[in-house]
Amino acid sequence: MQNINNQYNSAPYTMPPAYIQPKPDPKYTEKRSLRKTSNGLGFFLVVYYLVMQIVITVLVSVLKGLNGVTDELVYSVEVFVYAVSPLTACFFYRVISKNRISDYFPKSHVPMKKLVPMILIGMAAAMIANEFAIMFDNNISMFNLKNYAQSDDATQTWMQLVFTFITTAILPAFAEEIAFRGVFMGVMRKYGDAFAILSSALVFGLMHGNTTQIVFAFTLGLIFGYLDCKANSIVPSVILHFANNFYAILRDGMNTYLNNDTANILFASTLIVTFCLLGILSFIYLSRADKQFFKLSNSDKNCFSDTDTLTLKEKFSSFFATPGIIVFCAMLITETVYNLIPKETLSLLMGAS
Repeated sequence: MQNINNQYNSAPYTMPPAYIQPKPDPKYTEKRSLRKTSNGLGFFLVVYYLVMQIVITVLVSVLKGLNGVTDELVYSVEVFVYAVSPLTACFFYRVISKNRISDYFPKSHVPMKKLVPMILIGMAAAMIANEFAIMFDNNISMFNLKNYAQSDDATQTWMQLVFTFITTAILPAFAEEIAFRGVFMGVMRKYGDAFAILSSALVFGLMHGNTTQIVFAFTLGLIFGYLDCKANSIVPSVILHFANNFYAILRDGMNTYLNNDTANILFASTLIVTFCLLGILSFIYLSRADKQFFKLSNSDKNCFSDTDTLTLKEKFSSFFATPGIIVFCAMLITETVYNLIPKETLSLLMGAS
């Protein structure tokens, strides 16, 4: 008996097996991460939109209450605020995320032999899309749609034209690209380039708030985003954004000062044909130089992505199921619908109230 007890007492103590927690589902983890990221970016866009609208409303109200303030000055203030509002939102997001803005996008060097054909392809696509937008814009009077892109006041004098060049071509090329292709798309690239390009193009289109520009801006967003991802740099989109806006200002200036429809049509047609031909040649060159340049898949990896378990449909389901994105979409859809209502109808409704 004693031997038995000694043997029992001398037996080594064995710990019960530890509880092994099951590994989290990769899809659940990625969905949760995507929703958190989308929610933050959604409120980043809400701040962008509200700052723009509130500042413009306050400044315009103050200016209109002052003596000697012209409509041209009021318009200039509006354009300037539109141009710099993205930087305000970027600063807000930088403070909340505690990261530098430059951390969201790579600063890869793009060689000229690659950058030049990319710009030519982008300009060819942008000009074709621009012509479709002009055609649509010239035929929407029957619907009384409001287009913020139009402004006859901005090109009446050379000084106004110079100011418009700065605030419409130069500033947006940097500010909007930093906001949409830099911060927004840069953050979303960890969920894949295809999703990042599509989501950034979508919010870029919605931010314009009117039916004339939404489809056009969405198309440009796809072009800008795709080229930036392939170049791993925002340089292509900055150049293309500037070139496209400069082209629009040039067309507007010629319509005002040249006052010759035949010459304007000839000028535009020549540029379009030239860029389309150069774009086709550039497409052939890049296709041969890089077999993967014009290929994109939801599962493609990049320097940011660390997960690829979700399908594109699942990513967008998570993207739209967040308060930040819901609020942003609701605001911009409301503005778009508002701009569909004829001015006469709005005056009657406001008069009745």
